[in-house]
Amino acid sequence: MVKAITSTTLVPESLQKTLDELVMQLGDRKNEVVDLLSDEQPSKSRLVDLSYTQCIWWEGCYYCQDEAKQWHRIKCFI
Repeated sequence: MVKAITSTTLVPESLQKTLDELVMQLGDRKNEVVDLLSDEQPSKSRLVDLSYTQCIWWEGCYYCQDEAKQWHRIKCFI
């Protein structure tokens, strides 16, 4: 069974840099995050849609970047 953890948490600086590099290689997945959350957490889905500029999937988690270029962990599957 895969457990989903949903929280919006600012990630450490070392991970910020890694995600900056990865998003350039892998591309934006914001629409995927919004769609994923729309059924189970509609308010969080709207928050992601309105508050973040881009998102990425990496090592079991979705991360989204705000306008200040700060990455936040949005949802993890463990």
